[in-house]
Amino acid sequence: MIKKSKTKVLIIDDNHSILEYLKTLLRRYNFDIKTSTNGFEGLQGVAEFKPDIIFLDLMMPNIDGIKMLQLKKVLNDIKDIPVIVISANAGRNNVLAAIEAGAERVLSKPINVKLLKSTVNEILGGSHFEVENTNNEISDDSLNNEIENLFFKEKFQEYRKILIEAIKNGDSNSIRNIVSLLKDYTKSASGIDNLMILQEIEKREYSKPSDWMFAEMKVKELDKNLKELVKN
Repeated sequence: MIKKSKTKVLIIDDNHSILEYLKTLLRRYNFDIKTSTNGFEGLQGVAEFKPDIIFLDLMMPNIDGIKMLQLKKVLNDIKDIPVIVISANAGRNNVLAAIEAGAERVLSKPINVKLLKSTVNEILGGSHFEVENTNNEISDDSLNNEIENLFFKEKFQEYRKILIEAIKNGDSNSIRNIVSLLKDYTKSASGIDNLMILQEIEKREYSKPSDWMFAEMKVKELDKNLKELVKN
């Protein structure tokens, strides 16, 4: 029996957490993985590794995703390798720009595992997400929860200082705007505790000193929850 060769994937993203998550996910299904953290290294990686498919972020240092797609399209040796753009900036204009530059598909972050699987299978043909022992396969819902928790942690760390400054400055509008943004990253059952904390912060009237103290306490509670999440 001829052993089936591994599907080769190059992941190009400057976000270390996303790289590690995608590597962990794809290795569960016996993919051969290479990674790059910027567009220039990515182009070199495509030429040397010759992947079957590329996962590409749009926002990167030195050569961004759109520019890399444009450069790849004129290089004969690699121009036909399909690219799936995975980006947090998946608005209509970015989607159109990526498709025009040569991407096969554009998927938004947080990543939907089921959609990612079906997109890869559609582009490459066949089934590329089989495991020999199905007892070891983690459900799509579980993987989606992992991804959602990862993105919430990153977004919270990104806006934490701004949130604390808004509390200190008595800026309730900024608090509610940031909380509204963070709520978009806590939709699964695994994030229900964090969602409830955000809702509590959002509902305060911010008309007396105790409201601001409450908000500060809840931000610390979120911080503690996310540190516990990393330990687990």
